[in-house]
Amino acid sequence: MPILSWKDGYSVGVRSIDDEHKQLLAMINRAYDSVENMEEEKVMIELVDEMRRYAMIHFATEEKMMLQYDYPFSNEHKLQHNDFMIKAASSNNILDSSASGVEPVKIFKYLADWLREHILKTDKKLGEFLNEKGVK
Repeated sequence: MPILSWKDGYSVGVRSIDDEHKQLLAMINRAYDSVENMEEEKVMIELVDEMRRYAMIHFATEEKMMLQYDYPFSNEHKLQHNDFMIKAASSNNILDSSASGVEPVKIFKYLADWLREHILKTDKKLGEFLNEKGVK
């Protein structure tokens, strides 16, 4: 069962960003399913690493658009991207440490919640700005 399903309300109105968000949601769901199916920690670590690498590509897409269209809130937005990358790297370290005592399901719920909030608040604001500039 997915931890986070795509809803039309998550759309920021920019196809390339929406497509990448859908991919990130799918990755979080695969990682969450690996916990639910009690797969090896190694699999979970690989999934989080894959998600972190893809997030870097996605964040680069957004940041390129912010620069191209002179988005006035780009610094704040980039700080949130950096925060996610730190959290994702920390998640890998926690999963890799058998002594951490942190339940993997909590890690994926946290990442899913972070992504949902980031899309609904920060990325929606960026999407509105880009739409005003004619980006769809």
